[in-house]
Amino acid sequence: MAQPKKKADRNLDRSSWVAAARKTLIEKGISGISLRQLAEELGATTGAFYWQFGNLEELLEEVRRDWADRNTAPFTEAIESAGDDGWQQYLAYVSVLLKEDQYVPAYDNAVRDWAHSSLRTAEVLRETEALRIEQLRRIFIALGFEGRAASVRAHVTYFSQTGYNAMQVTEPREERLLNVPYYADVLTDRQDLLRLKTAQDVSNHILADKRAKS
Repeated sequence: MAQPKKKADRNLDRSSWVAAARKTLIEKGISGISLRQLAEELGATTGAFYWQFGNLEELLEEVRRDWADRNTAPFTEAIESAGDDGWQQYLAYVSVLLKEDQYVPAYDNAVRDWAHSSLRTAEVLRETEALRIEQLRRIFIALGFEGRAASVRAHVTYFSQTGYNAMQVTEPREERLLNVPYYADVLTDRQDLLRLKTAQDVSNHILADKRAKS
């Protein structure tokens, strides 16, 4: 017997299912995603799912691409808006990390966990991380570093950030802001930010630089 239509069915599109799967992936991991669970989350019938997708794997592929686009685009847009100046590009990159209004570290963590049990997810993860590291390498080249010096700084910057997120470090925001000038000093050999004495000064300086370029 066919399932009766629910009121929500007619209002759902592919993006609705992707959003529900994304939320579940972040909160419960890949093991928490099932067709029945997603339908319940959306107040829909499982039949409504098949109007949009051929199977669950088709949805999961869209989730992989949603992650790659959604969690990388903020960096791409910020860096491009900063122009050709390497220092401004670096500050734009840091501003995305500080704001966390578009980039979602928990989404990265969820996808990395998923990659342990999915070869396809691991492949998308490798491709996306290679792109992000290349973005950073180009920043360091713009800052005047060459060859291996630019590459190693890019890797150290990326790996320190991913490790920070994976460990779910819960330091106060003020402490994190006060550390930013020292990270910049170590990674870029620029001491510009060391003159900033308070967390608010750091925040104002970096976010103001981003707004000025937008």
